[in-house]
Amino acid sequence: MKSHEDQQGGDAGKVRKIIDHAQLHQITEKLFARFPIHIVENNQKNTARAVAYAHPHLEVMHQMPAAPSRTLLLVKDDNSMMLECTVVSRTERGSEILKPLRLFLGKRGIRHENRVAVSSGDLAGQVRNVIPHPEFYKANAASNASRDSLFAQYISALRELIPETTVKIELQRHNRLTVRMKKLQDFNLPVFAPRMGEQRQGDDLKLMAMPYSEYEQVMRSDALPGDYLGEICEPLRYRGALLIGYVQVLSSRAPLNISQYHSVRQLVRRLEKHLDEKRAFPENPVTGKIIDISHGGMGFIYTGQRTMLSAAGIGDKIVFDAHFTAENTATISGKIMNMTSLENGRRYGIEFENVSEAAEAALKILLD
Repeated sequence: MKSHEDQQGGDAGKVRKIIDHAQLHQITEKLFARFPIHIVENNQKNTARAVAYAHPHLEVMHQMPAAPSRTLLLVKDDNSMMLECTVVSRTERGSEILKPLRLFLGKRGIRHENRVAVSSGDLAGQVRNVIPHPEFYKANAASNASRDSLFAQYISALRELIPETTVKIELQRHNRLTVRMKKLQDFNLPVFAPRMGEQRQGDDLKLMAMPYSEYEQVMRSDALPGDYLGEICEPLRYRGALLIGYVQVLSSRAPLNISQYHSVRQLVRRLEKHLDEKRAFPENPVTGKIIDISHGGMGFIYTGQRTMLSAAGIGDKIVFDAHFTAENTATISGKIMNMTSLENGRRYGIEFENVSEAAEAALKILLD
């Protein structure tokens, strides 16, 4: 393998460059074609998604203007991968055909991002509802009559909507993730398997679902199909930022269709709002002050007094509402990368992860 290591200075850590074509295309097929990706330009992340991989080309959809080359970013398991590609052509449906040239492997995200100071005020420059992920699992494990009643209503509605199905709403109740939850979290995609044994997930190419090779592992873990023919599994999230469970519809008679998937998706989005309205999620009323922010992370100061955040340390994941301005807000999930004690509290350095489209838009408004 042709590679070298280059120290990038400071906290950037070691970065390895891979230009071995066999390994390069294997990583592209196994990772970049399956996991959520971004296009990096001028130290900014732009939303993109892989459509398909056909050696030696990767097809990608995005909304950026034409360019001769692209740099794709994939962050997985605390590692960042930067894939440099040339643009081969553009398809009729607007996607780009890319050819990978070289890959850079490193620890953490984009280095040397431009950071922007955020002004503070009564309704701006604040973080609210700063909650460590395990607090959601504790809340899910506790009894909640209002939440359970809501689940019963939605299960009944889904059974009426799609007859002869088994419907389940499953919440994550502890830190250890099942194979299904791990795959839903890693790929940030639903399951749409009209017929479980078929690799093609329906006829609509615009619908991005979990790759069949990964879904096979889920089926083995869950002992599917058994008596079932098809499945829809839609992630259940807290404010679009944190996966807290899923809604599963299993068909026992007829294959499922794309219209039924969209109906399930619509009901799950409504369920998420109702859970929030009924206060089924943890709450943390203490506010913190945003210091600076970039597309990849942010720093904020939080009270040093005993709060829900005081037990969290470096490496732990949290979710929070970021109020950039009175009108521009977003809920974001991230990992604590560093902590510094100050006279008026503690400064936390956060690296974002799995940023939703809504949060991407809010960051873009602030940083552009």
